[in-house]
Amino acid sequence: MRPDPGSFAAQQGFRGALRRPAAAPGVRGHGTGDLRAEPGAVISPAIASLADSALLLPASALLAGLLLWLRKGPLLLAWLLALALAGGATLLFKLAFHACGPSLVPAANVVSPSGHASFAAIFYGALALMLGAGRPPWIRAGLLAIASLLVVAVAISRVRTGAHSPAEVAIGAVVGVAAWGVFWLLHRRLGRPGIPAAPVAAGFGLAVLLLGGSHFSLEHSIGATARQMATRLDVCAPPARAALAARAWR
Repeated sequence: MRPDPGSFAAQQGFRGALRRPAAAPGVRGHGTGDLRAEPGAVISPAIASLADSALLLPASALLAGLLLWLRKGPLLLAWLLALALAGGATLLFKLAFHACGPSLVPAANVVSPSGHASFAAIFYGALALMLGAGRPPWIRAGLLAIASLLVVAVAISRVRTGAHSPAEVAIGAVVGVAAWGVFWLLHRRLGRPGIPAAPVAAGFGLAVLLLGGSHFSLEHSIGATARQMATRLDVCAPPARAALAARAWR
């Protein structure tokens, strides 16, 4: 079936060509000549990799295994629930925006909310709570501050690398923080159980050593599913599709 030209999802390739620059931000030079990279052109991708699914999915599995080994079943269930909420909500937002485009939030020009921002918020935020449990208040506050700064750094890096707009990373961060809020409530009801820092540091360090800089994404599959939704299920209102088509081909 030929994609409906009025569907925003049908224009994703066209949009991607417009949105992403030919060279990485901060790289100066032309062709194959001398390229001088600004520090941000190197630092931003490195920071973003700390929230890539290629790293955080195995790290989440290691954390789940640690909780299972420590026989902290209720805490494991709380962690898995919060993780599922963040992942599920991010997926639904991506499908909706890929299918219908910026018409969902006309003033923000959102197409694909940031999964990096969402994953960073729930993973590092929940980890800070579990590591800080039972420790002095200044340590708990410090861990949460570090996690917050890391989430902000990831969000900024996704904008600087051209992967997302500020509105897209904001939506992703809100989804992750909301899931973290659910985990915070469950963690509190469970009596704020903690986990030892040594195995966490060893496991995460090993994951960074082996997987740091790797990339894993289901964005193309999500986009393909969204295109099917837009063309077969007519999930976007006809006026919205018409306006998007006129805007895309202007």
